Amino acid sequence: MKRRLTPIVVVVVVVAAALLAWAIRMGTISPGAWVFRRDAARPPNIVLIVMDTARQDRLSCYGYDRDTSPRLRELATESTVFDRAWSTSSWTSPSHASLFTGLYPASHGVTQENWRMSRELVTLAEVLTERGYETLGIVENGILSSEHGFNQGFANYHVTNRIQRMLDNAGVEGRSETGNHATDLFLKNLREREPQNPFFVFVNLIAPHQPYDSSKQFMGEFVTDGDIGLFSNMWREYYLGEKEFTPEELGHLNELYDAELLYTDYLVGLMADGLEESGHWDDTILIVTSDHGENIGDHGHMDHVFSLYETTVRVPLLIHNPARFGEGTVDHRPVSLVDIFPTLLEAAGVEREGLPCQGLSLLSDEIPENRAILSEYYWPVQALGRYPEEDRSNTRLDAFRRRIRSITVEDAKLVWGGDGRHELFDLAADPDELVNLLASREDAPELEVLEQRLVETVAALQGEVKVTPVSVRADELDEETREALRSLGYLQ
Repeated sequence: MKRRLTPIVVVVVVVAAALLAWAIRMGTISPGAWVFRRDAARPPNIVLIVMDTARQDRLSCYGYDRDTSPRLRELATESTVFDRAWSTSSWTSPSHASLFTGLYPASHGVTQENWRMSRELVTLAEVLTERGYETLGIVENGILSSEHGFNQGFANYHVTNRIQRMLDNAGVEGRSETGNHATDLFLKNLREREPQNPFFVFVNLIAPHQPYDSSKQFMGEFVTDGDIGLFSNMWREYYLGEKEFTPEELGHLNELYDAELLYTDYLVGLMADGLEESGHWDDTILIVTSDHGENIGDHGHMDHVFSLYETTVRVPLLIHNPARFGEGTVDHRPVSLVDIFPTLLEAAGVEREGLPCQGLSLLSDEIPENRAILSEYYWPVQALGRYPEEDRSNTRLDAFRRRIRSITVEDAKLVWGGDGRHELFDLAADPDELVNLLASREDAPELEVLEQRLVETVAALQGEVKVTPVSVRADELDEETREALRSLGYLQ
């Protein structure tokens, strides 16, 4: 016998349906996007740590000769380490947008030309919040501010330079429990949270980013000449030809950079200790990665502008949760930052039906060896805009006024230039990308194959997702954000 609905129930159902339709139409909910496994066990906690500007090849857990990552090296013994991991760009905004959405810059629209995430995108934090997670973002890089849309989906979001600003304005010394406000917030959150709800915490640590001056207590480990007194890579002066570095200065900058990595590794270790001491270690997925790398004289470049060499796009990726990802293993599959999004959703028991995603879950066996890995660097509005108006037309910058993309298939890598200047590398024979095969060989059949693969890959990405890019101007930002961006070299 069918049960008839009462008038009140009918009204509730109609209103709920109308609200759902309105949400889908407004873009706050994607139809069919989030289907949860109701029979799944309690979802795991998730902690995602990005070591901003950390190169894979400069970490001792990846074989670097200086012990820049002792805590990560220890953690690797009970984690899965991915040794073929790439970022989607060599700049913070595009790569973080890829982490949060599972999309490439060609699709999510956050590039060197457009710094703000569109509200049309669906983020990892949004999906996990819908799943019942408590979500917290803690960032040290001001480019990831709420003004740029990176707080989308987070219940709580903190940009820690604002904390320091408030302390300074109040005349209070910036003392903290750990000496780092981001780590303080992370540990405080662990102590104060309710145990019944799973949590997702995202942390961005800025230390490896220039200027290399935040790791005072660790400089003695690697810095051999403290009298050089150079902390900035001076990339703007370098590209104008106003600054040339001596071998001693380059060596000093590299030592400082390694000290910054050691300091960042120390902070990651404190967070891991906090998870263990709070009883969350076994039921937490801990991911440690980077958004991009850094050039310090490599390939004739400084900083992470104007290039897509391995030094800027090959990133560390370590996942700790032996129950789901294995223990003490090295995964050689070609993976990208876009894979984090579907991996964590699968681990959390969230079906991705109808949800735009261009990454592949690292929990599956669907990643082929000949997978095409794409990285993108758009017209350098961000980098050129850092120069004073009178310097932007300097002809020394002409070589960098272009878009570039790189595509890597197995050991073959093509760096495609929008101005027709391309580079082709064999990463197996030449991992440091010192020999451009297009300059030394008349016949390069790999070029045509990779160019075609690149065209097909980008066309497919742009056809899958339609997002309206949202640009942002410096005068739209508050003074605290502008000051933070100036300190990192993003604004004049």
